Amino acid sequence: MDLKIKTEKEEFHGRTCGIIKQENKFLIMRVNKTSYYHIPGGHIEIGEDSEQAIIREIKEEIGCDVQETSLFLIQENFWTRNAKKCHGIEFYYIIKPKQQLQMQDYEKIENDKGEEKLLEFKWVTAEELKNIDLKPINIRDMLINEEYLKGLSHLVERE
Repeated sequence: MDLKIKTEKEEFHGRTCGIIKQENKFLIMRVNKTSYYHIPGGHIEIGEDSEQAIIREIKEEIGCDVQETSLFLIQENFWTRNAKKCHGIEFYYIIKPKQQLQMQDYEKIENDKGEEKLLEFKWVTAEELKNIDLKPINIRDMLINEEYLKGLSHLVERE
């Protein structure tokens, strides 16, 4: 069971995300043709720690095994979506895959707990990220400015 709570007026999400950089490009994704992109990852499952969750999510979404993880950010994120107050606690890891990944953009259908989702993956440079709606926006800026290399941070981001 995913670490999330949804009511009519509020949502809570416990998520984990993995930054993969290869040949000076970052792997980003979007789900079901949304207008924005995000970092690959997903909900932590109850009983799982954030590192176990990102290893599982990378295997499910990208199809590769993870050689190494390095936690660089814990973010408390607050936003509004469809008039709902949303709160997320997100763990961002630098991911080193066990194998070199193909450097082409691609799509795939994922069956996520009985729900089919179209996943679109795209490789982009830091310069290209400046013109892409990557959410949360502060993560995009951290990638562009290489702040992910500075070590572990804790941020609170409010819309």
